[in-house]
Amino acid sequence: MSTSQPQRPRGAEGPAQGPTKGPALALEIIDALRAFTTEMDRYIDTRGGAVGLHRTDLNALAHVLDARRSGGEMSPGELAHALGLSPPATSAMLRRLESVGHVRRTHSEVDRRRVSVEMTDDAMGVALEIFGPIATTMRETIGSYSMAERETVLRFLTDATDAASRARSDDAGPGTP
Repeated sequence: MSTSQPQRPRGAEGPAQGPTKGPALALEIIDALRAFTTEMDRYIDTRGGAVGLHRTDLNALAHVLDARRSGGEMSPGELAHALGLSPPATSAMLRRLESVGHVRRTHSEVDRRRVSVEMTDDAMGVALEIFGPIATTMRETIGSYSMAERETVLRFLTDATDAASRARSDDAGPGTP
């Protein structure tokens, strides 16, 4: 007589069964996150490359947009820090983005001594071209979940992002759990 539990199909509701299912399911979740990240990388490389933008360019535009959405501004120095780039590399990237009309550097409305990076309307159009299709398919996928499931997914993704940030900033060496 077998004591093993039948495996739950992916996406099945209910608690994990059996003493080893929890760790195994955690590994499945980690694998799924890796697969999602890889697929998003491919998407961004393909769609961004089609309009001449590199991943760093798109990440920079996302940071500038996030600052705008929160009612703030982003300086070139803050952008360099957010991207993990040196000031010269950030200046080169900003010159490239300015030359194609995606950003402009202006004086802050709050402090005229401070330089602020702004996204242009042209960049917003390009961002919609790149991310519109994935946003549509993701909304369809999200729409298939109940509100409680959506809240759980959001909580998990927020916590997973925080965990990745903590792991990146830990002083422990590579390979340390």
